[in-house]
Amino acid sequence: MSATLFQSILSQVRVHASTLSTALALICALNFLPSPGCAPSATEGGFSNPAPGARVYAIEDAVRYNRREQIPQIVECLCSDDELVRFMAIGGLQRMTGQDLGYKFDDPDPIRLVSYRRWRQWTIDEHLAPPEQAYSSTMYPPSRPRPQW
Repeated sequence: MSATLFQSILSQVRVHASTLSTALALICALNFLPSPGCAPSATEGGFSNPAPGARVYAIEDAVRYNRREQIPQIVECLCSDDELVRFMAIGGLQRMTGQDLGYKFDDPDPIRLVSYRRWRQWTIDEHLAPPEQAYSSTMYPPSRPRPQW
């Protein structure tokens, strides 16, 4: 290899190494800046947040502090499309009430619907939800029709 070719390659390596180290330094610096375009925290919004993580957090919070007034919202989570939300909801209901009313988070939709109705009736019987409460579930966005109870 000629000395001129070697010098040329070496200068290119130096240029690219300098650019690479600058790029890496910028990436590291940007990691510490707040990102205004990020989604809200999973701990924000509670039961009204459509994110499954927020609902799981809300369930855990309600169970941890035994917030029985939030049982109707936990019951609504039994209708979630997300298996983890349903799993956490029935686990929370079992811890708070000592019963499961036959609900299994991994049952097919029609079977879960029957158990969900039992839970709805239970909240009415326990005076946690008024009979006329519409149970305005956010589990069924406008693009997906709500089941007819």
